[in-house]
Amino acid sequence: MNRQSLDFLVPMFPMQHFSEFNILVVNQTTQDAMITSHYPRVRVINVFEKGLSKSRNLALTNATGKLCVITDDDVVFKDDFCNHIINAFNENTTAALISFRVEKALGMLYKKYPEGRLTATKMGNRLNIMSIEMVVNRDLVQQHKIQFNENFGLGAQFCMGEEALFINRIYETGLQIIVEPRVIAMHLVQDTHARIVVWDKYYVQGALFTALFKKDYYKWVLFKIAYELKSKKIKLKDVVAAIKAAIAGRSAYNKLL
Repeated sequence: MNRQSLDFLVPMFPMQHFSEFNILVVNQTTQDAMITSHYPRVRVINVFEKGLSKSRNLALTNATGKLCVITDDDVVFKDDFCNHIINAFNENTTAALISFRVEKALGMLYKKYPEGRLTATKMGNRLNIMSIEMVVNRDLVQQHKIQFNENFGLGAQFCMGEEALFINRIYETGLQIIVEPRVIAMHLVQDTHARIVVWDKYYVQGALFTALFKKDYYKWVLFKIAYELKSKKIKLKDVVAAIKAAIAGRSAYNKLL
């Protein structure tokens, strides 16, 4: 967003120059601050509207590769990331999406991951996948007209949850989702979602769980509240506000339909 040049790509690919990879940059900017590429394998689309999901959809629509690595501009790829991706899809030829591991500083894993490879059939596994962990089989996703929900994600009315909805659409279509234990990248920046206040977080959760579970949304809201109380992410005094926020988010989402 608002980049002035392609220099941000240099630290993302420490193993070799970024121009050796097929890259599509969707740059959300203004008409007086557009960037261009002089590299044949690096393309840029400058757009003048905000919305992370809009950028993701634009990227998937205009990509040329069969396998698309969804990434952000502050991710650093591991030296062997290409081999891990190719091997995983060769071993799972019908997969529509494979989720890989991401590290934070000093080789520590970004979060707790399943022990080994698994098929993401459980809702808990599907809800836990971040966009920077995803590699998508573009042919299968486009064939089934699967896109990110543009009402969700940074810059939209509901500022997160776009990954869960995207992955759930893949699952509901009957396509295969794999969780792979190989690390492909490092991400040092603190998760934006961790800094969201209780009201804003549960406002989004009310909308997200309504989109995912319809009338059963309240069960998942209560489950999340119980989980966050146990893990001390929220306090007991926050519960009433969380429930009210979830109801407001559900109402706002239903008005969009």
